[in-house]
Amino acid sequence: MAYDNTNTGAAFKPFDTMKMILQGKINLEGNDRKVVLVADTTKSGMKIIEVYQKVGVLFENDKRGNDNAPDYSGPMEDYAAQTQMQIAGWKKQKEDNNYLSMQISQKHGGQQQAQQVSTAHLDISDDAIPF
Repeated sequence: MAYDNTNTGAAFKPFDTMKMILQGKINLEGNDRKVVLVADTTKSGMKIIEVYQKVGVLFENDKRGNDNAPDYSGPMEDYAAQTQMQIAGWKKQKEDNNYLSMQISQKHGGQQQAQQVSTAHLDISDDAIPF
């Protein structure tokens, strides 16, 4: 059976060659989308600029004594989807590396459904994140 990585992903600390250089917006078919531009260099030495689009926003949560509650949560932005999606993030640490574990789920009637749609991990350095 082949490995299925549908609706999953992982994000890691940026490479040393990567640098965010610009932020702004781009209009795609009448829809404004926030973007960031990251300068990088390919393995062959070619200079490139990668364009990244905002897909959601995370707000810090007041966990109110519930250690299992996400540290951050917020809406996903999908201009074509009929269903609203929610993203949640938990602060984690593994081998002295801080990262944010994220889960995307369908938002239903103001509540998050238990059904998991996607999970991703974001490895980030201590001074790049607010915890």
